[in-house]
Amino acid sequence: MVRVTIKGGVWRNTEDEILKAAVMKYGKNQWSRIASLLHRKSSKQCKARWFEWLDPSIKKTEWSRDEDEKLLHMAKLMPTQWRTIAPIVQRTAAQCLERYEYLLDQAQRRREGLDETVDDPRALRPGEIDPNPENKPARPDPIDMDEDELEMLSEARARLANTQGKKAKRKAREKQLEEARRLASLQKRRELRAAGIEVRRYFNRKRGVDYNAEIPFEKQPASGFYDTTIEIFDPEKIDFKRLHVDNRNLAAKEENEQRDRKKDNAKLKRKKDEDLPAVIMNENRLEPIKKRSKLVLPAPQISDMELEQVVKLGQATEIAKQQVSESGTIATETLLGDYNLTPDLNKIRTPQLPSTQDSVLNQAHNLNILSTVQTPLLGGSNTPLMDVSNEKARSAAGLIMSTPNILFNTPYRTPVNATNEGTTPSIHGPSTDFNSGGISVRDRLNINAEEMLFDDQLKQREVKQQLRHHLSRLPKPKNDYEIVLPDTTDQTNDDDQMDTINIKDEDQADIDQRKLEEKRRKQQEHFKRQTQVVQRNLPRPNDINLTILRPANAEGPMTDLQKAEELIKQEMLVLLHYDALNNPVPNNSASRNKDFSTYLDTHPHEEFTDADLAAARALLESEMNVVKKTMSHGDLNLDSYSKVWDECYSQVLFLPSKNRFTRANAASKKDRIESAEHKLELNRNLMALEAERAAKLEKKLKTLLGGYQSRGQALIKALNDVYDQIDQTHVEAKTFELLRQNEVLAIPKRIESFTEDVARQDERERELQRRYQELVEERNHLLEQQ
Repeated sequence: MVRVTIKGGVWRNTEDEILKAAVMKYGKNQWSRIASLLHRKSSKQCKARWFEWLDPSIKKTEWSRDEDEKLLHMAKLMPTQWRTIAPIVQRTAAQCLERYEYLLDQAQRRREGLDETVDDPRALRPGEIDPNPENKPARPDPIDMDEDELEMLSEARARLANTQGKKAKRKAREKQLEEARRLASLQKRRELRAAGIEVRRYFNRKRGVDYNAEIPFEKQPASGFYDTTIEIFDPEKIDFKRLHVDNRNLAAKEENEQRDRKKDNAKLKRKKDEDLPAVIMNENRLEPIKKRSKLVLPAPQISDMELEQVVKLGQATEIAKQQVSESGTIATETLLGDYNLTPDLNKIRTPQLPSTQDSVLNQAHNLNILSTVQTPLLGGSNTPLMDVSNEKARSAAGLIMSTPNILFNTPYRTPVNATNEGTTPSIHGPSTDFNSGGISVRDRLNINAEEMLFDDQLKQREVKQQLRHHLSRLPKPKNDYEIVLPDTTDQTNDDDQMDTINIKDEDQADIDQRKLEEKRRKQQEHFKRQTQVVQRNLPRPNDINLTILRPANAEGPMTDLQKAEELIKQEMLVLLHYDALNNPVPNNSASRNKDFSTYLDTHPHEEFTDADLAAARALLESEMNVVKKTMSHGDLNLDSYSKVWDECYSQVLFLPSKNRFTRANAASKKDRIESAEHKLELNRNLMALEAERAAKLEKKLKTLLGGYQSRGQALIKALNDVYDQIDQTHVEAKTFELLRQNEVLAIPKRIESFTEDVARQDERERELQRRYQELVEERNHLLEQQ
């Protein structure tokens, strides 16, 4: 029986080393070729082993607290998307999943009060098989490997050592030929030099630095103690600009400029003498030059005496504050504002943030509770969650305390003391905005008008803070419900009242929905009253033939059947005009609506109710049943209907010259030929149109399915080759089977013949040995006689 080998299992050190060497040689795309070196692993397992464990970029260190927080946060945003979370956390997907389960287990044990140092329940027990061996450390190699492992190791060593491919061999061969060519050229130059012939070598100039002939970035040491490079004459650095013609003829150039300037002045003077009005006009157009006026400052609004009074008031305020501070009255001290020139900024310190809890375990605990929570359809209170005081939660709650900035304080705002001692309590509560609730720069007592000084944005922010403060004082909701069953006796009496209440309390959206449904219902009812041609969307003629009616000057009275037929024709024409006006066909022109309206004015269209239409349908159904029963008609199947339709359609003939249909038995031979030609032309045009559409579809499908078609042709060819091989193999099998049967029959005879030949040969050899022995004895006897 053939041995079945299931690929997989724990990775060994030898397999890891082979995989590393194979990846170095073949790269990270040829996993099938890499897996051919490992007999017990598939290409998928090799790829997973590399990207889950052996890749040098994989981080295998202990998880830090920041990584745990990031993992739990990303798991909350993108649950079960470990392939997306892995590059963000800079770990593999398996590591993220394993760490996430570990944190959930720790949170579960902490909630249940168990010891966190016990063994992991997800750890493998003795006898269990690891479902993911690719992300586990390799097992050490055994001392005595079996033959399969030794063969795999030797084969991998031989294949990985073969680094000389076709290109490498070609490069080595070209290098060897170049070396042989160089040696031959060197030998030839030596022979010519020995013969007294000097040969100059020409080298191809290389772009860049020739590292074989030059030393890159070479700096020659100085030949002495002092720099003498200035004394060296460099003929390539001669300044030829000083020898230019312009520089040599500077004097002549200045003379020419002076002479030209004199000519221009003479021309301008002559022009003024000849055209004086134009010169005066040009001079008048120029703007007059304004002289700079003296700086005139306004008179001072505050005199020196007023400034002295302000200084005295400031000194008096300071004296009053000093007396109040010495007396110890806090209420009086708060009524005195600080109007110093520069506020004291040394007292402002960065507020200290409150201490935080273990947010990692709290997040893990919340995720574990949310994963096991029951459906909200069962009712009850919400599952209590632990407060996660991370940065985003504090930011959302408005608890982030930033450094106060005195430059952005709101001016002219009533201060709020930190201790609130001796001050009137605020009705809005303490403010939590440290940036905007600081001490005012000047108006500490809020003397200025608020509606004049407050900005709109600050007002909106103040209103929002007040609203948040009032909402925070609301009591927590209590989920207590009482169910009271209505009294059945009073239900009948309150029906009218409830209907009235429902009508009064009906929402506008419900009213609009009811109106829309009523409109749709009316449209459906109107559509059901239309003709069957419109309801079934059957084709209708563009031109209405009014000649189907009996002419008025027809001779002879009409029978009842003819009168009924005329009434039906008149009603049919009315319906045709009504449908053409209200439900026009796509190709109908709007200019003909006037003709339809004129006809309907003389022949009005009568609207029937649903009851009248139902009665008419019932009357037709009963008449059809009577006719069917009288004429012994059965159920009409599709074949019979098609046959009747073909017979009726063959009796109708279209005349192109008259552009109308007529009966075939009433048409002449010329009309038949003309109708057949017209039908043939229509079929040709239709065929050409369909052929063009088919060509476009074929081109589009060829563009869309070209690759699939070529692939299909290749597969068909391969399949035919396989079929040919199967036939050839079948013939060979039959041939070999016939040979085997012949050999089975011939082998016993051949063995018997060989056995007889061997026996005959043995008998002949014994006879020859006996004869040889007799001759030897005879020779010995003759020798003894001599």
